[in-house]
Amino acid sequence: MIDLHYVNELIAVRQEQHGGRRGAPKLEGRHRVGASLNRSCIVMLSALLQAHVEDVFKCAAKSKFLELDQNVEYFELYWKQMKNWGNPSDINIKNLFIKIGIPNVLDNLSWQRTNTADIKNRLDELNQIRNKISHGSKKITVNGNSFDLNLSKVIVLRNFTENFGKRFSDHVQWQMNKSI
Repeated sequence: MIDLHYVNELIAVRQEQHGGRRGAPKLEGRHRVGASLNRSCIVMLSALLQAHVEDVFKCAAKSKFLELDQNVEYFELYWKQMKNWGNPSDINIKNLFIKIGIPNVLDNLSWQRTNTADIKNRLDELNQIRNKISHGSKKITVNGNSFDLNLSKVIVLRNFTENFGKRFSDHVQWQMNKSI
């Protein structure tokens, strides 16, 4: 599970700030009111997702390679080689789990109205938005197209992250059991 308390708090502040009114928030200078909160939510969601994937990977690696579970120094050395795997895009997650013999870790991961392809696309979308924000872009694009980051889209990505967090660990365990 991913603890989304801080993201939920930011969303609540953002909702209170907007007041639930129809239409876009007012402009202050060249920026919409609340844009910084929307952007903060995305960066936080990406960081929480990255930490969750890392935790799942560490457990899976220790399960796969018992030496890692039995020797703290060996595990620290192993993790030092792995920890710079990148942000939680579908490709980076796949490449990380290849290292423990799970070549397509996201395959068959799904939930109601969200199939594997949707999950991969959503991970990629979140990663692209996060990268634009973290690297100082004023304009956000996804797949080269302009992307208007508003509160409703933040909530969609928050819900996606929650659903992913509920299922990913069990899915990895299933993938590992399948390969035995």
